[in-house]
Amino acid sequence: MKKFFFISAFLLLFSQAVFAQKGTAESDYYPAGYSGDVWMGVVTAVDETAREFTLTYKKGDKEQTFVGVLQKGYSVKKPDGTDYEIKMSDLMGLKLRAYYITKTKKVDGVKVKTNEVFQIKTMKDK
Repeated sequence: MKKFFFISAFLLLFSQAVFAQKGTAESDYYPAGYSGDVWMGVVTAVDETAREFTLTYKKGDKEQTFVGVLQKGYSVKKPDGTDYEIKMSDLMGLKLRAYYITKTKKVDGVKVKTNEVFQIKTMKDK
């Protein structure tokens, strides 16, 4: 629980006030190949083994989902300066903004798209 509180507090420092599903990233330095795609919603499912999480956005009776894969080794700095690798269960129920690059791979001759998330930020309600 203490870790969850720390991660929530850390991510809140970098939060955005807007809450909508898909958007464009603010100006900053990003990895090569990044086209500015972001997706916002509440984490409704996680898979620790695959490092996947599902963001869900609801407005009225409509619902949209996004599945992202958080980079292995994604970590945050603790106040004592040490790194803490985020566990997928730490994210459950949080409102997040996910910065991602969509990549296509061939698996058994079939093209499969994955959303590789390289950065996350928590969000507040309006």
